[in-house]
Order: sequence, then structure tokens, then C-alpha cells
Amino acid sequence: MHKKVMKKLNFGPITVMIIISFFIILLSLLFNKIGLNGTLTDARTLETTTVTVNNIFTKEGIQYIFGSALKNFRAIEPLVALIVSLIIVSILEVSGLLKHLFHGLKSVKSSVITFVVLLISISSTIIGDYSYALLLPLVSAIYRIINRDSKTGIMTCFIGITIGYGTGLIYNYQDTVLGNLTQLSARNILDNYNFSSLSSIFIMICSTIILSIVGTIIIEKEFNKKVKYEEEKELVTSKVAFRFSLVAFAVMLFVAIWSIIPGLPLSGWMLDENASSYMGKLFGSNAPFKDGFLVIILCMSLICSYIYGKLSRNIKDSREYNKAISKTFQNTGFIFAGLFFASIMISILNFTNISTVLSLKLIELLRVSEMSGVIIVAATLFVCIFITILNPSTVDNWRMASPVLVTSLARANISPEFTQMIFKVGDSIGKCFSPFYIFFIVMLGFLYKADSKGEEISFFGTMRKMFPVIIAMSVTWVIIIIGWNLLGFNIGIGTSTTF
Repeated sequence: MHKKVMKKLNFGPITVMIIISFFIILLSLLFNKIGLNGTLTDARTLETTTVTVNNIFTKEGIQYIFGSALKNFRAIEPLVALIVSLIIVSILEVSGLLKHLFHGLKSVKSSVITFVVLLISISSTIIGDYSYALLLPLVSAIYRIINRDSKTGIMTCFIGITIGYGTGLIYNYQDTVLGNLTQLSARNILDNYNFSSLSSIFIMICSTIILSIVGTIIIEKEFNKKVKYEEEKELVTSKVAFRFSLVAFAVMLFVAIWSIIPGLPLSGWMLDENASSYMGKLFGSNAPFKDGFLVIILCMSLICSYIYGKLSRNIKDSREYNKAISKTFQNTGFIFAGLFFASIMISILNFTNISTVLSLKLIELLRVSEMSGVIIVAATLFVCIFITILNPSTVDNWRMASPVLVTSLARANISPEFTQMIFKVGDSIGKCFSPFYIFFIVMLGFLYKADSKGEEISFFGTMRKMFPVIIAMSVTWVIIIIGWNLLGFNIGIGTSTTF
């Protein structure tokens, strides 16, 4: 009886998003009528602004829902990146080049594959949200080649990127942006404070390795299995074709690397010369490389795949080549339908200010508390988790939270660098549980695409399947943060958890 009830409640993802949207609309009416509000603090001036909940049941609210639906859908950043990534994976797969590169992994232990996928996924956050668009279809295709369940690869990749969003083997541009906000907030109580990008490099490297190990153990136990995929046609592998493709790749890779090296003759033309840091030059909002690197990968894939496909005879003529470019778009309907309804749900949430007001209330509780030591570290971590569940936008949340959290924890002897690290960990965990995280919808779309057995893929069903892995890795994160604080280790070069 219990299973039958659960099955009836196991709504599809789009149905869940519609239900959540209506729930937000009703909450906007309730919170607006009771006058719920929060206090937003400016990091530079410490001036405060009152933020109220907007009622969607108004003329402006109704106009916003219908008038901005298509505009908000067009503004979704992953949309274009997903299209480009699908083209890349499609041509690599149909040409046989992807099979040539990875078919040898069939004999590798599954635990090794899982560990490497997690490690790469966590480290890929250096390229930000593009890591989802690039790795989800690529890992799915690789798992299919080595006769492992593509859905397992997709979920492993998603968990790795998401739970590892606050870490990695090297700092990224987002760390620089968060660091600037941390520095701005810290200077209100610490004169001449300067944030260093390497201030948390030790804890980042250690946590990346530990999370990859823990994730591998749980994933292998929970949902790893081998399957047999039937190819539409037997793809030929050719050493000669691979050598020619490798030469072309080497030449293009050299040109790409030269384009991001500053200070050499005719180099650095993909960098933003007006940015102050190298990561800003590389991934800043005005950096040509930020969006251009996907186009670079696309060009490499098109050329190398054409060479390999032509010489191996997997692609016989231009007609087959053009058909190969779009092959991976089969069964991708849910990805785009899901993104459309997700954009409406998220835009309604943003219009109402519900997530902002509730987050400000939680942050205010920390500010007025008398906690210190490991208690305030744990409390801050859980507050950061909840505000990310409400709104998964990392930079927006830190812009809102840093003026209060940095100063409050500094008074409790917690360094600004460690405060930022606590926030990043909470941000990573919160994204895993947020129904508003758009890349969860993207992941569900790829699960639909990879499903060849007609299995029921639902919003909460997928969350329930990943739950043991996410919980284990989240608990690991909490242990790392609290343990690091108790032991007093340096979190980076010249930076400790406390003053």
C-alpha cells in the first residue's frame, strides 16, 4: 500500500515545477499580507535597505508572469552551451573518435572510473557552469561506450560538479569574485585587509581528494551497474586516422594555448586586457575566452572528427557528416521543455523576493546570536545551505550575506577567508537539494535521453536515488570544515581558520 501511494505521488519533473510555481504564488500573497520583510546591508557603505515580498496577485505580477516568460527562457545561459556541447559530443561519437579514445576503459575497474569521473567533475568547476553542459553529455556517451549505465555516469557527474562547486584543485574566477566581496566586507572592521586567491588552496586540494574517495565508495555501493548497449552500426577504430586527428588536435591546441598566454608575441588575444587578475582576464564577464572556449572545443571536435571519420570510413561523405552533427539531439525534448518551465518557476520566485527575504531573516539570526567557536561555524554552514536551497545563485547570495557573515564571524575570531570557505561549502551542499537549481533540471533531461528501458524518471524519485550519495558527501564536507576549524590548520598559504 505504501509503495502504491508513493508511486501516485511520484510526479513528473514538469508537474512538480508547476506545483512549486503555484505554491510560490500563494506564499507571495500570504507573506505580502503579513508584511514579511528583511534588511539588506550594502557591503561598501553598510547602509541598509528593507526588502519586502511582492504579491504576484497584482496587475504588475500577472503582467510579469505572461510578459517575461519567453524572455526569461531566452536568457537562460545553459541553453546555448548545451546546444554547442551536444554538437561536440554528437560528432565525436558518430565519427568513432570517442570510441577510439575510450573503448579501452572497458577493462578498467568500475571504482577507478567512478573516482576519475568524480575528480574531473569536481575539478571542472574552474570553468563554472559550463562544466555541466560539457561533461553531462560527454560522460553519458563515454559510459555507453564502455558498457556502463549512462544514467549512473550522468548522476555521478552531476553530484561531483555540484557537491564540489566550492572546491577544486585550483581556484577559479568565481573565487576571485567572492574574494572581492569578502575583502569589501572585511575592510569595515579590518583596515587594509587584502584577500588572496590562494588563501584556501590547502583545504580545496584536500577536500577534492577526500570527496572523490567518499563519493566513489557510496556510488559503487548504491547505483553502479554494467549494461550492454547495441550500436546502430559497428564503428571502425583506426590507428592511422587517430594519428592524423592527433596532429590536427596538437596544432589547434597550441594555437588555443597561445591565445591565452599574456605577454608573448601575437599571444593573449583571447584575454580581457582590462582585467586585473589572470582569472579575470580568462573568465571575466568581458573575456573573449569565457564563451569562446566552447567554440574552440567545437572547432577542434569538428575538424578532428571529420579527419578521423573520413579516414576510418565511419563517415563516408558530407551528407553523413552533416547528419552526424545533429545525431545526439535525438530524445532531447525534455531538456528544453524542462528548461522552459524551470525558467518560469525561477522568474516567479525572483519577482516575489521570497527567497531573498527568508534568507535575510536567517542571516539576521546569526548576526544577533552570541555564538562562537565551532558552534557559530556549524550554524553559519547550515544557514548557507538553506539560503542556497532557496536561491542557488552563488554570487548573489554572497553579495547579500557577506556584509553580515564576514563581520559577525570576525568578531568571533573566524578569519574572512574561512568564512568564505564555509559559505562555499554550504553553497555546494545547498545546490544538491534545491528544486530551483536549473542544472538539476538539465541533469533530469539527460537521464530522460539516456533511458532506453522506459524507466520512470521523476523529480523526487531521482533525488531519492541520489540521496545516499549526497548525504554521505555532505556529511564529509561538514566533518572537513568543522574538523579543520578544531585542528586549527592553515586553509591556504598564510591563512588560518582564525586570526
